[in-house]
Amino acid sequence: MKILKPLFCFLLVLLICFTGHTQKQTFDVVSFTAPKGWQKQQNEAGVQLSVSDKNTGSYAIAIVTKAAATDADANKNFTSDWNKLVKNSVEVNDAPTILEPSKENGWDVISGTANYTDGVQQGVATLLTATGGGQMVSVVLMTNTSKYQDELLAFINSLALAKVSANTSANNNAANTNSGNSSIVGMWVFYNTESSGYANGFPQLTGGYMRREYLFKTDGTYTFRAKDWLVAVKDILFVYEAGNYSINGNQITLSPKNGKGEWWGKAVSGRTSEWGKLVRASTDYKLEKTTYTFDFASYIGNDEITLLMRTAKPTQRDGKDGKNAGVQEYRYKSRGLNNSLIDNPPGFKTASENKELSSTVAQLKDPISNNVINSPIAGKIWEGQSLEKHGAAYGSMSGMHTGGFWIYQYKFNTDGTYQFIYNAASAVATNPVNVLQYESGTYTVNGNQLTITPLKGANEEWSVSSINNGMSAETKRNTLEKKIKKLKTSQRKLEKITYPFAIEYWQGNNANALCLKHTHNTMREGSPGANDQSCFFETTTPKSSLFTK
Repeated sequence: MKILKPLFCFLLVLLICFTGHTQKQTFDVVSFTAPKGWQKQQNEAGVQLSVSDKNTGSYAIAIVTKAAATDADANKNFTSDWNKLVKNSVEVNDAPTILEPSKENGWDVISGTANYTDGVQQGVATLLTATGGGQMVSVVLMTNTSKYQDELLAFINSLALAKVSANTSANNNAANTNSGNSSIVGMWVFYNTESSGYANGFPQLTGGYMRREYLFKTDGTYTFRAKDWLVAVKDILFVYEAGNYSINGNQITLSPKNGKGEWWGKAVSGRTSEWGKLVRASTDYKLEKTTYTFDFASYIGNDEITLLMRTAKPTQRDGKDGKNAGVQEYRYKSRGLNNSLIDNPPGFKTASENKELSSTVAQLKDPISNNVINSPIAGKIWEGQSLEKHGAAYGSMSGMHTGGFWIYQYKFNTDGTYQFIYNAASAVATNPVNVLQYESGTYTVNGNQLTITPLKGANEEWSVSSINNGMSAETKRNTLEKKIKKLKTSQRKLEKITYPFAIEYWQGNNANALCLKHTHNTMREGSPGANDQSCFFETTTPKSSLFTK
């Protein structure tokens, strides 16, 4: 099928103009007019408009993503979304041809186009990214024909961006809520030991130390404590701070309400675990409202999940990371709630004493060892979902949805037990059935190692009502999801597996992802995806009817 590349050069010129013709629909910060007769699919991540001709295999797709928080510049955002949204979906033949950047309504707009291959089909992909106000949004066009050029031109001419304001941010409606706080709840620490140098490659420890601790609570409040006991410094530094925190995408804002720094004398005994008398208050300690970009990571050789917090400049709480002249990165390791190494000075009381932590944050215990589980996965639900499609592939917003689906969901309970379900149905099968697989058991967490031990489970197939081509994709899915009669039950293979895992923030999905590493097929996840892992997004919607199994 002939590709009209000059057509898309023309489309790109129009695309960056964002002329504000009839604005019939608005998704997040982008307004547009949907071409007549095109199918529309919308979810939390974006809107897809598509049309296809089954006889010739020709198609056109337009996608508008939801704005996401970003601290990167326009060029980096374009490169990131080109790799994630285009190169991860189709085989791109060349580097994109980039047009001259422009500014529209406070946005920095970059657009580019390139040919691609999708199986036996060839097409042209166009990506536009707009960056402004601490957020970014993308528009993607894919087509393998000039048949739909009039509709594409009309769609492009209808595009309009909302004006960037100083208060604009991704997920603005949730900016003052703590609905996404669950993954950061718990204790995070940075402990460093003092040394006087190295001998034969080994540090010569003095017995001194520098310690920092954050405690993020379920009610949206936090406490911060720091204690420095250094041989070369006469007195002990103690810092305490408390306030509120809020999360907006991958950004956390700390708003301190009260706090202080104090210098204490050292104990006569010289022991680093004892205190002398109060010497003076630290007059230069300031309460700094700070917004950090954060995510989670795990590292080979470390037993804890690491919380990464980044700022443009050093903070008084965290200090200077000593590595970067620009962005400061602070690393705090997950630690058991009753394993703090910072003790309070004599007579100093807070609402977060070690003995009170059990009521501050729920204690999650392994049912076998009875040890506290201090992991971002516990007490949460994680879901992976794919839609059955034909036409071009484009991640979760790809091609034409047939109505078929695949759903994977883990529920990790706070008592150390878990439940897993897999539910799927195909809309293109000759005799479609609803496939249900489920299991339950126990899990343990050891650093970045997650061990799942299933105790029972089963595989089932259920009949569904008939579907036809006259139904919309949504109607087909609703029909396929409703199980009518159990057709058969088979024994399920129960696999005990230990996965290295990590919690990652996926900006495109505006959610934390639990990524389980595996190089071979498993009964639960199936084949590993990119980077030898299967990722599940944090959700608050359990498949409750299935979890009763």
